[in-house]
Amino acid sequence: MTDFAEWFHSITGNFPFPYQANLANRPTLPLFLDAPTGVGKTAAIALGWLWRRHKADTSIRRQTPRRLLYCLPMRTLVEQTYSEIANWLEKAELNEVVGLHLLMGGAVSQDWDALPDKDCILVGTQDQLLSRALNRGYSMSRYRWPIHFALLNNDCLWVMDETQLMGAGLQTTAQLQGFREKLKTYGSTQSLWMSATLDRDLLRTVDYEPDSDSILTLDKQDFASALMQRLEAKKPLQKAQTDWSGDSKPESYAKSVAEEVISAHISGKLTLVVCNRVDRAQAIYKALNKFDLPRLLIHSRFRPLDRAALNCQLKNHQGILIATQAVEAGVDIDAAVLFTELAPWSSLVQRFGRCNRRGEQNQVAQVYWIDTPDLKKKGAASPYEAEPLTAARSLLESLTDVGYQALNQLRLQNKIPKEQPEGLIPRRHDLLQLFDTSTDLAGHDIDVSSFIREIDNNDVLIAWRSWPQTETPNPPDSMTSLQQDELCRVSLYRAKDFINKLAKQTPKHFGWAWDGMQEAWVKAQSIYPGMSLLLHCEAGGYSNDIGFTGDPKDQTTDVEKDSETLANQLDADSRDPLTSTGAFITLQKHAQDVAEAVQKLCNSLSIYDFASDRPNLVSLLERTGRWHDLGKAHEAFQSMLTQHAPERKDELWAKTDRSNNRMASSRRGFRHELVSALVALQEGEDFLLAYLVACHHGKVRMTIQPRPTERPPKDVPRYALGVWEGDSVPPVDLGNGVTIAEQKLSLACMQLGESEQMQSWTAQAIALLEEFGPFKLAFLESLIRLADWQVSKRYNEEAQSGEVRNA
Repeated sequence: MTDFAEWFHSITGNFPFPYQANLANRPTLPLFLDAPTGVGKTAAIALGWLWRRHKADTSIRRQTPRRLLYCLPMRTLVEQTYSEIANWLEKAELNEVVGLHLLMGGAVSQDWDALPDKDCILVGTQDQLLSRALNRGYSMSRYRWPIHFALLNNDCLWVMDETQLMGAGLQTTAQLQGFREKLKTYGSTQSLWMSATLDRDLLRTVDYEPDSDSILTLDKQDFASALMQRLEAKKPLQKAQTDWSGDSKPESYAKSVAEEVISAHISGKLTLVVCNRVDRAQAIYKALNKFDLPRLLIHSRFRPLDRAALNCQLKNHQGILIATQAVEAGVDIDAAVLFTELAPWSSLVQRFGRCNRRGEQNQVAQVYWIDTPDLKKKGAASPYEAEPLTAARSLLESLTDVGYQALNQLRLQNKIPKEQPEGLIPRRHDLLQLFDTSTDLAGHDIDVSSFIREIDNNDVLIAWRSWPQTETPNPPDSMTSLQQDELCRVSLYRAKDFINKLAKQTPKHFGWAWDGMQEAWVKAQSIYPGMSLLLHCEAGGYSNDIGFTGDPKDQTTDVEKDSETLANQLDADSRDPLTSTGAFITLQKHAQDVAEAVQKLCNSLSIYDFASDRPNLVSLLERTGRWHDLGKAHEAFQSMLTQHAPERKDELWAKTDRSNNRMASSRRGFRHELVSALVALQEGEDFLLAYLVACHHGKVRMTIQPRPTERPPKDVPRYALGVWEGDSVPPVDLGNGVTIAEQKLSLACMQLGESEQMQSWTAQAIALLEEFGPFKLAFLESLIRLADWQVSKRYNEEAQSGEVRNA
């Protein structure tokens, strides 16, 4: 059998460093990987996981989680990491076996969650991954939150890269690992934190005590290997002549920096200038206009298409690169000359790693640091605090070189300042509260942003489009959903400032958001992290050359959208994906097919010990699959399916050949799965079955309550989600000998507390949550939902190929 070193070489063209081979071959994975920048940590993790999951001994394969979650603090790191892993998967001939998916603002894979039994790698930002792990996923349908919550907390290896940039999210990752260990999961769940400036003490939280000895770092073998050239790279340090004064307008500062950069630049080499704020980077880029030198501007406030074009130029750029923290980590550039503004020490270490990265430019390498003398001046330290900048300045003044040897000496002498992240960490009661995905009475959700990043470091996504503004400024409701290539990340503060400016200067221009309840674009009443906003192109605020500016004079044009993605994906409470499958499918056939799909999923996940929770859990899950769509027998649903085919009214159907947007229910927001659950309760089925049946679209879970848009029916004591007290459900044959008699529905379970008829739904759901824990219960929900998806997708494919002709 090929060993890891040979396999690694066949994929990368290089033999692994000793620590990389150690990670792949050791009996268990460490909690911490402590290694300097530029030594291949990404390859160590990605290829190490692939080896352990697909090439190692059986015992290691079984204990290695099937999902690798590569969590990064910044979008730019995600893009490069994703590209590298895609290349390795192809060369390893595993790209058909292992799914690779992207999760970052404006670019979220939509199909990765459909196959819970398939190995996959998710590369994403901490915003996208942590929000999903907390059951409040950014940039996605709220009704899919529970599926992502389940898959990101069961049978997965979380890898946190560049932890020094994670802020509040760092301790949240530790808390989540503690919760998984205490509340239990299906499959192995592990976490691994890595950085060139790792402080293990930050991972100690109220609910998690990591083993500090579970660490992998460089050893004697590494120092005797080809790594030495990189570890001995020279990086002379001196203070720049220019200082940042903290003025609100950086034009004069930018002019001075530009002149100093031109003086230090070496023809044919790369000079990197790293600023702490986008506006200063933009100002320096403009100041370099008068010099005849190739230059690039890289920061996080570009639309993806514009940024992708810049990234292509970056690969072979020889000139001047002006950037922000976007290049602090993960970006594989090797500058001869580096200018950096004063920053916290951990950030400076990452920036130093972009200079003479491979130790091949020892004769010309030079690092300059730009001081901010008056850190007490308002805004001078922004976006950082004055204290860590003062500590970093003290270290810089004591150094003449910032290569690995000098920086490691500081670590050994315990001179590195501690940087305690700010922000909140989720406690157990927060996690249990977040399990309930229903909104409050005002329609609001719990905000998890403070668990993910510092409050002032959150982003929103803004897109610009043109549409006719005649009698009303509103975008037409028929407008397609926002696409990844048109979304620009903007800080929460700047987004609010710009929207407020528009409201005062040009009243017809607003920020618009999609409201799934109303199925319409509505004026954004509040702006919160992770939301997507739509602006008219005439509102301005974006330049194709320098990104988001917040200046209404800077106007852009629509991004050309891929014709294949123009199908309306906007979420609505009354819409059900895959209700239309290109053919009529009977309720009995669909019940049988989903029951078999559930059984198949359970068989493929046999490594999970379902029986430890309940002896007959798998058979109950199979029965749940059979019951899940019983509520479609209700007249409100059947009339919707057959409204264009009255000749089919004599049969009970689960699917139709009509598209969802050409059908309308007689009851707004009618939820057939609530009917299924109510019948199950009335038939004396296990509450777990009733709960899982109710959850299979993510719209009925811990509570049953009317929607704000729902009109009270006359003379009906209780109603919710289009279902009325006393509704009749005809007899239903679910196949395999399971038949259900005609029912009159009771909604007594809506009431809180006990009733003569039935214990309240919420009380029983809370009891289930206590029995299984949030991670396992969410996973059981997902099994039913995903089995239903898989069957419906199969119907679609068969209908398109002509194999299904109305069954």
